[in-house]
Formats: sequence, structure tokens, C-alpha cells
Amino acid sequence: MSTLTLNAKSRSITGRRVKRLRPEGIVPVVVYGGGATPRNAQVDGPEFEKVLREGGNSQLVRLDLEGEDYNILVREVQRHPVRHNLLHADFYTVNMSETQQVSVPLLMVGAIVVDADLVMVQSMDSVEIEALPADIPAQIEIDVSRLETPESPPITVADLPIIPGVSYISDTDEPICSLILSRAAISEEEELEEDELLETDVEPEVIGRGRDEEEEEE
Repeated sequence: MSTLTLNAKSRSITGRRVKRLRPEGIVPVVVYGGGATPRNAQVDGPEFEKVLREGGNSQLVRLDLEGEDYNILVREVQRHPVRHNLLHADFYTVNMSETQQVSVPLLMVGAIVVDADLVMVQSMDSVEIEALPADIPAQIEIDVSRLETPESPPITVADLPIIPGVSYISDTDEPICSLILSRAAISEEEELEEDELLETDVEPEVIGRGRDEEEEEE
């Protein structure tokens, strides 16, 4: 597992004035935890985005704050609701000998049946784990090739791979993904069933005449 690194500088600008930093591509952050006093800092926006893409939203990051090294986890990232650019982040300093509970993204791998009548439903895009900071993976791969038909059992947390040093916290029976029929395919099946019922629905056979009919003939 590659080590993610990020550079930071101390920040004296606080409060509402931090909005002056963002047009310059600077993201205000707070470094806290580890028994130390929280520190206001700032990081380069594009560099931080790169770290997040490489797994820094869950994986351990080594933060260089003006020559001081911190092992941190990105606890919270705030983005603009429309433009989605970075607004602020919280960095939590961790003890490397203490386990942490984090949410790790799931990556679907493997080929599935290509059929217009089938749809893969993904119920989870991340899973809760517990591990030492150095053992936290950037993502967890899950093979979906076993999903062949709608009758195939759904893939659950219990089917996730065993990773040394990693314990899954999420319920083992919780479904992650499954293969189902599309709405169009379900409608077509229902129509076929209705047609079959209509074909088997025949008029009842008359096995005798009523008493009134016999009296009229007399």
C-alpha cells in the first residue's frame, strides 16, 4: 500500500475571512486529536483533491505541516453544494497503535451477464471496517461475476475478501449487490402469464337441459 502524503501550512486567517483563500485554490483545514491543541492550517486544493482520489477519504495520510509530521485521517470534507469545490476539511491525528473505525469504498470487479433484461442493483457503496491506521485499505474489491441470473444469491458483506488486519463491522448479512429483472422484463412476463391464463379459460360444457326447456318442448 503506497503512502499518501500532503503538505500543509499554518493558517492565521479564521472565521468568515477564510473565504478569501478559496479563490486562490487554498482549502482551510483543522488538525486535531492526539491530545494536542487543534491547529488551523491550509492545504493546496488540487493537491488535496489528488490525495482524496487516491484513497485519502479513508486511508491514512502523512501530513507535513511546516516540518512537523502528522499521521491523519480525513474525518470530514465540506464541498460547495453546486460547484462541488472544496470548502473545508477536518484532519484527525491518529495513534498508529490504536485501531480506527472507518468507512471504506467498495469497488466492483469482474464481468457480469450483459442482458437488457437484467439490472445489477448496488445497495452499498462502502463498508464499515476496523483496523490499525497503517492497515486501512484505500478500497475493497468485490467480484460480481458470480451474479449470473436473478436467482443468484445476492453478494453480502460476508462475501467480502479476507484482508489481514481488517475486521468488518457492517452486518455480515447486509446485501451489497444483486441481479434483478428490469421493469420491462417483469411486465413482459406478467403479460405472458395473463395470455396463458386466457388460453386455458374455456366455456363450461353443458351436460344436461333444464326442466323449463323440457316442459316447453312438450
